Amino acid sequence: MLAEADIASTVFITERPHHAHEKVRDEDLSQWDTLVVMSGDGLLFEVVNGLMERPDWEDTMKKPLCILPGGSGNALAASINYYAGNDHVAKKKLLLNCTFILCKGLHTQMDLVSLSTASGKRFFSFLGFGWGFISDVDIDSEKYRRMGNARFTLGTLQCLAKLPVYQGRLSYLPAAPEPG
Repeated sequence: MLAEADIASTVFITERPHHAHEKVRDEDLSQWDTLVVMSGDGLLFEVVNGLMERPDWEDTMKKPLCILPGGSGNALAASINYYAGNDHVAKKKLLLNCTFILCKGLHTQMDLVSLSTASGKRFFSFLGFGWGFISDVDIDSEKYRRMGNARFTLGTLQCLAKLPVYQGRLSYLPAAPEPG
């Protein structure tokens, strides 16, 4: 479809965890008009956080960023598909719809959430942050990735069997009001 739309592309295949993060953080991105990530939400999370670590992050974040769903959880792709006025779909139809959106050059701005940990590490998210049970299900079910969405059901059952207790403290600092 990209060839039909006369869209040239360069393919980069990640080889390890955090590889995409390092690549977009360190690479000269001026050679590309758009960054396209074909994966699930996790790899896009790596890319966004890599982009935000760049010294030129303010300019770089103006570059269009596209997600083509290829993961077991494709929440952002599904949201973009819905926002574009399409029916709720999954798998191949979602990939097709998102590729059409890319080929048409449609884009919009998106907010990011910023989280700073007690150790000073800062993360950015386009969906949200999870902690506790939900995060355990996501991380612990990683070994079942080949099962697709069923991995989350199995991961939930395993976490329920362990029934862990979570302790923590959450502090919220409202953003400073914008001038004007």
